[in-house]
Amino acid sequence: MSADATGRTGVGTREAVAEGKYWHTRTLQVMTHPRQVGRGDNKYWLVERRLSETWTSRDGRAWTTFRRLGATPKSAADRAAWKRDGSPKKWSYRTEGMLLELSMEPEKGRVIPPRSPHGWFLGYTRLTFEELQAAPTDPRQLKTWLQKLYSTPGEPPIDPSTDLPSAYTDLMHRLPAPKAVRTAAYQLLSQMPGATVTDAGKGRKKVTERSERPNTKARHARIIDTRDLLLVGTELDTIHNGKQLNAKTWTTDVKSGWTNNEPAAS
Repeated sequence: MSADATGRTGVGTREAVAEGKYWHTRTLQVMTHPRQVGRGDNKYWLVERRLSETWTSRDGRAWTTFRRLGATPKSAADRAAWKRDGSPKKWSYRTEGMLLELSMEPEKGRVIPPRSPHGWFLGYTRLTFEELQAAPTDPRQLKTWLQKLYSTPGEPPIDPSTDLPSAYTDLMHRLPAPKAVRTAAYQLLSQMPGATVTDAGKGRKKVTERSERPNTKARHARIIDTRDLLLVGTELDTIHNGKQLNAKTWTTDVKSGWTNNEPAAS
């Protein structure tokens, strides 16, 4: 990634250099394709990588990109089955009436221009950049503020233990909240009922939640850089009827920061 006017890369710049034209977020998702491919006895799993990026100006206009970076056999055994299958570079099949296509070749990226409405959204509320900068830095006040933003008029208040974790991480990734606000969001996230906090190395902490429903168990972990209080990764692991549910199992690598680089497909 090229350097901006500060001489630093656009993603991951320190808040001390928080003068940039865009708030830039980059998410690389890695997941096992939900269905095996291959013919006959040569069935194998593929790993897919998907890249999404957003550049948002201070007035809330957002430019986005999304592209698939290609699929590859998951393990050595899968690679062997792929070779026996003739080493195809593309796959296609129909599911639920739709044609699904996969390829080893990365897609070409394109930038999608801003669409209305513009703004920084939290819950059902559109905020200005200035309102976001003025968000509460006290954890209790921040929780109350977020409950109001996420509650629907005329409906019962939301349950913070189930509805706000994504809001906390939005403030540590998707939205350019001040570090003091991110600090409060991290405190709230780490104090969620049932959450556990473990060391993830390199100045990072992993905040893990576990949930269980009939026939389904899930583990959702969020990895936080405790120096910048920014989200740097997630892990979602879902087991259904004793088996891995690939459609709900993945990891992401997350980066965010100010940049002067113009939106462009990488």
